[in-house]
Amino acid sequence: MHVLIVGAGLGGLALAQNLRKQGISFEIFERDDNADARFQGWGIALYAIIDALVEAFPSDLPDLNESVNHLKPLALNPQITVYPPGSERRLGFEHTPELPFIRAERRRFRDWLSTNLPIQWGKRVTRIEEGSSSVTVHFEDGGSAKGDILIGADGINSIVRAHLLPSIPNPTKAIPLATVIGQLTLSGPALVRQLQLSHSGYMSVRPDLGFITFTGLHHMSPDGLSAKYYWNLMQIDPQIAASPDSHWLVNSTKQEKLDHVLKLTSKLPPKLREIFELTKPEEINEKTHIWRDVHLEPGSLPAGRVILMGDAAHAMMPFRGEGGYHTLVDSLVLGKVLGRLNQGNKFEDEKAVKELVGEYNTVMLKRGSQAVKDSRALDMNATRYGPDGEPIDPSQLPQMKVLPDVEIVLGA
Repeated sequence: MHVLIVGAGLGGLALAQNLRKQGISFEIFERDDNADARFQGWGIALYAIIDALVEAFPSDLPDLNESVNHLKPLALNPQITVYPPGSERRLGFEHTPELPFIRAERRRFRDWLSTNLPIQWGKRVTRIEEGSSSVTVHFEDGGSAKGDILIGADGINSIVRAHLLPSIPNPTKAIPLATVIGQLTLSGPALVRQLQLSHSGYMSVRPDLGFITFTGLHHMSPDGLSAKYYWNLMQIDPQIAASPDSHWLVNSTKQEKLDHVLKLTSKLPPKLREIFELTKPEEINEKTHIWRDVHLEPGSLPAGRVILMGDAAHAMMPFRGEGGYHTLVDSLVLGKVLGRLNQGNKFEDEKAVKELVGEYNTVMLKRGSQAVKDSRALDMNATRYGPDGEPIDPSQLPQMKVLPDVEIVLGA
């Protein structure tokens, strides 16, 4: 069996490593010209799938935590903290040996997943031909590739999805969430104070003030003396989903966006508003991000030699931090399906392909569509899933608790 993977993001790379471990032939194509062509995102939380990922990948990958940990070189446990109205307690969850939790810096994680993979860069898909026994993908540069299975791991604006669902070529939906984003570098006492609030990131959930904020450590510098931080301030706003091009944020200056944030956060406790007050106008993202998701109902995808995974099938808003996680779950589940197709050359049997892919589509969309709904509902208590795509018993997840204060020492 030969598998074609379109998209070298987290999902496509994870699936490629899975296939490499199984000895299944594959090619992986990425539309960008190189890994630096676009922003990779800030961080992703890994918890219940850590052992399964490592087990599904070849042994020549370096240590996962050492490679992707955004706190390195500081010897601190990853943490996510929530500050609800009226409380300044450090309520959250963190890594423990019993319930491990890794906060992976996305660029480092993508580099780790790329280990020893022959990625073909600058391959933009223009056309897909699907037959009963093979599938061919054509590229903008005039080249093409033929295989037995084609995987669409090409993100929210998936070209592969448009091929599968020609009647709904763009099922993305704008989310009524107006967002201002800031990115800045901190050092010294200001950095220590942020790490004291949470080692990895913290939320201020303030329905009484009309917003939610998330402040996150992007990554530490190699010397451990400074760090890149980012923050998002989000407000429910139907107007930005109904008319995104005319929303006031889209046409406002960086200073106007920052002034808006400072006014909204002025009633937060001083330690929770400090990150916004430290931000300069030039550190505000100029482009207003319009959050979009993709919700496909179970049964909506045809079962055949073209298969979707990740954001191509179930992109979701960032509130629960689950989008990248579900993409990795897809890679684990789909890796097993492709392994079954490879056994006894079942991939040559069109009926067997439709049966196994149909089972994958049903389970993947049931899980993914529910996660999209939970993210829209801003439901932090909704179901979480394990490496087999099945719901996890909450007792097997890191538990929310009051986190103890620890001494913060900067430096490698």
